[in-house]
Amino acid sequence: MQEKEFEHIFKCYYSDIYNFIYHYIMDGDDAEDLAQDVFICFFEKYKSLPERINSKQYLLSIAKNRCISFLRHKNVIDRNNLKYFETLLFSATSEYDTTYDDLFLKLNIAMDKLSDLQKQIVQMKLAGKDYSEMSEELGVTHSQIHKNIKKAYDKIRHYVEKSEAIMLILSPLFSLLHH
Repeated sequence: MQEKEFEHIFKCYYSDIYNFIYHYIMDGDDAEDLAQDVFICFFEKYKSLPERINSKQYLLSIAKNRCISFLRHKNVIDRNNLKYFETLLFSATSEYDTTYDDLFLKLNIAMDKLSDLQKQIVQMKLAGKDYSEMSEELGVTHSQIHKNIKKAYDKIRHYVEKSEAIMLILSPLFSLLHH
């Protein structure tokens, strides 16, 4: 592909591709990244495409596939974060866990640091609700659900890890005071 030809296609269709992706995933930064990926993929495959191809349609099909892959990947991340959070929550119920009170306290304090929307979303996710159910009940978009779940998990993880780090630093001092 000639550089000028690609530049022409890019200028003609970038905003359409970006807008399509943005409306699909509802995140501007990720939409920019995916739009760039779409054009890189198009550029790499262009020489092997038939001459009479509708470039815009081909770009839109690449964009749709990239969006689906992106959302699937986000779903996997959300599920893994949920499992991590559930592990933290439910490990406190084990009779072999000697840090039950400490962990439970940390989780409760961390939950208190969440926004009301984040608390509701985490509780609904733990209750097994999917994005559609949460979105409908709370009146927010899937993207807002995803962003708030991620922020909630990050806040909880940060607070619990920060608390553990503080305890590791202070534990020698506590042991000296108890002797």
